[in-house]
Amino acid sequence: MPAIALLSQKGGSGKTTLAIHLAVAAGDALLLDCDRQKSATGWWQSREAASPEVVAAPATQVRRAIDLGRRKWTIIDTPPQVDADARLVAQVADFVLIPTRPGILDLRAISATIDIVTAAGKPAAIVLNAGPPGRGVSESGILTDARRALRAYPVPVAPVSIGHRVAFAHSIADGRAAGEYEPDGRAAQEITRLWEWLRAKTST
Repeated sequence: MPAIALLSQKGGSGKTTLAIHLAVAAGDALLLDCDRQKSATGWWQSREAASPEVVAAPATQVRRAIDLGRRKWTIIDTPPQVDADARLVAQVADFVLIPTRPGILDLRAISATIDIVTAAGKPAAIVLNAGPPGRGVSESGILTDARRALRAYPVPVAPVSIGHRVAFAHSIADGRAAGEYEPDGRAAQEITRLWEWLRAKTST
């Protein structure tokens, strides 16, 4: 049962939104809510569908929660700015996804997270999140510039980026995901592509 953790020491990177959507995309998934704000748990409490399973657990109990889980995938949502928690989760995860917005201050702020992941020796990738939508099938120039800047880090950037789209906020408000709120929308398509990429990276 591969465990994918979303880590970012900077608040506002969109970890919880991505964690929720990836857990829904995975289908048979356990979503571990390690954030003290329990936003993912609150989303789940307003959800009608039976999956994903959501369990609130501190970082110190993540290993036990994974071992007790009976799901095919585990997605771990983590709090920002808690080094000890991030280190514990990074050691347990099979793959780490580091979300960041494309602004220069956000790109610089992920260095602390990359240090944690590198020290844990786990495979990882950076995902550009909440960026401006491009035209057609092309990414916006801001995302292109961000990818160029991220080459300075020893962690690759995921080929799929996630745009800033209202479907994410609207769907989460009533316990759904973007693919359930607007199945043919761009938000749903981006999450599907990101999940397919992640699944390929973690299934080998």
